[in-house]
Amino acid sequence: AWYPHDVNLTIFLAWLIQLFHVHSAVTTGYVLNICNFIFIDFTLIMSWRLIRRYVAASSSAMFAILAASFAPFYWFALNFYVDSVAVIVPLMMVVFLNRYFSRQQPLSKIGYAALLAITFTLGYLIKPNLLIVPIAILIYWLLAARINRTSIIRGLVGLVVFIAVWLAGVGVSHVVQSHYGYHVNESKTLPTSAWTAMGLNTDSQGRFSDEDAQAMSGRQRKTNVKDAHKLLSRRVKDQGVWGIIKQSYQKTITMWSSGNLGMFQSPNQFFKQPGFYQEHKNKLQFLLINLTQIVYITVLGAMLIGSLFEMISPRRNQVLFYELIVLGIYGMHMLLWTVDAHYAYVTFPFLFMMAATGLHDISDLLKQFFAHPAYGERGRTWTGIVTLLIFAIGLGYADHHNKRPLVQTPVVQTQAVSSQMVSTYAQQDAVKLTPHHSLDEKIVAKRPFSQLNLPDVTNQSDNFSVGLRMNRQTVYQWSSLDVDAGRANTLQDPGTYTLRITNRTNQPMYMPTTASPYLPLSTYAIDKHPHRYLLYNVLNVFSTPIISGKQYQLLFISFAILAIISSLGLEYWPNPNWEEPKLD
Repeated sequence: AWYPHDVNLTIFLAWLIQLFHVHSAVTTGYVLNICNFIFIDFTLIMSWRLIRRYVAASSSAMFAILAASFAPFYWFALNFYVDSVAVIVPLMMVVFLNRYFSRQQPLSKIGYAALLAITFTLGYLIKPNLLIVPIAILIYWLLAARINRTSIIRGLVGLVVFIAVWLAGVGVSHVVQSHYGYHVNESKTLPTSAWTAMGLNTDSQGRFSDEDAQAMSGRQRKTNVKDAHKLLSRRVKDQGVWGIIKQSYQKTITMWSSGNLGMFQSPNQFFKQPGFYQEHKNKLQFLLINLTQIVYITVLGAMLIGSLFEMISPRRNQVLFYELIVLGIYGMHMLLWTVDAHYAYVTFPFLFMMAATGLHDISDLLKQFFAHPAYGERGRTWTGIVTLLIFAIGLGYADHHNKRPLVQTPVVQTQAVSSQMVSTYAQQDAVKLTPHHSLDEKIVAKRPFSQLNLPDVTNQSDNFSVGLRMNRQTVYQWSSLDVDAGRANTLQDPGTYTLRITNRTNQPMYMPTTASPYLPLSTYAIDKHPHRYLLYNVLNVFSTPIISGKQYQLLFISFAILAIISSLGLEYWPNPNWEEPKLD
């Protein structure tokens, strides 16, 4: 009930699974990943065509470079979520909006208004915060369109069609949900004001708070609303104007400071990554996160500069519309909703387009500056030297002034070897374990591991004994401390193991399990209990520096080569046919 919009997408995905005759969770994952890649690819293609046709054709190549360099945008295809499905909707709305404004015939305008409304309705049913897009359209129309009697009449007709289609779509979705047996549990439904109250939670930095959600649900609807209003009023009163400003700043940091969009914060159950990546995950993540952050800072900086150029000298109405969408998403989450890094995902096609135009504007200025005879050959050489120094100083700062120097200080690193932790994404069930009987489940470890976590046996050393077996022999027997901690520290080789949990008591015990009666999961089920799975996490935990001394030296040499190349590039940048630009 906290995420009712997920129901519509779940039904749609169930149709896809039925269409492709999928019969296992692994195949389901492949189908969903492929669908995700299709949505993301179409989004990038549409964005490229939009910037090429309506914004600046010369910026389309820069857009392609930025989009290709930003791994998190298409990494989302591997961890299915609503953002990667909904991201295409605003782009489609932009296309239909352009067609709407370019058509003169009333019937044609009504048709594109209907297409615009259908697209929005589908997006709204998947991700409600896309409500910002039609608001941005309305503001854009008021600011950019020529307002006269005819345009007002056409705009009102289009608005009526838009609202009618939207309401009809919402009604149809309710009918479909009822047909599939979904109903709203009012006692568990969070009031709208609850999201605003959670956004003011300083402890969670504006993120979703399970503790807050529990406090504002579980009772009658009126009581939930009253509790939400009470919590919201208390936090507004306690924080005051300055406190709300500070919280908005913190929410901005939470949502917009990280360029990885939360792609490395996915739950551990999503471990179906390439073996090489899993084995070297920490080092690769270190490089990916930093390279991604460089691209992200470039995108934000170029976007802001491009927007500034557009404010000084308006040339592209499309950029205004993109700015309204980004500001709308930002404002809604800052003022009315919770925040998280992935909430910014739907804005990235627009950020890429604005950044591409900004980089093009910067390039024009730099070309004029460097090509000017007054700059001289010496200045171009010094530019390369300064670039080299910046790289060297930055790398030295990271090594010597970081709290954890990259080369010297060992860091505890964790590699996921195998996992079955999908309890929050599946049904819950309990398997009855009679006295002195055992449950067996096969575990396959493709790489060495040093830790095995079993969260459901925590603090039950008096009830259960736990062992890890291979070839019918026990290779590790958990101590009572292991059981109470829910974790065993044991260095084991790769192979196929049997996890055995035995009821030590004289009375029946119930072991919590994950139930997946319709789709077999990627791991093995409990022996003699098909479609029932124990929760476990197999990890390789070790301590080592993030990068070695040789890797550090290689990184420094690479930066130095880049700086030399940039110096040589600037050396030969001047155009021999350069002429003083004419002033308008």
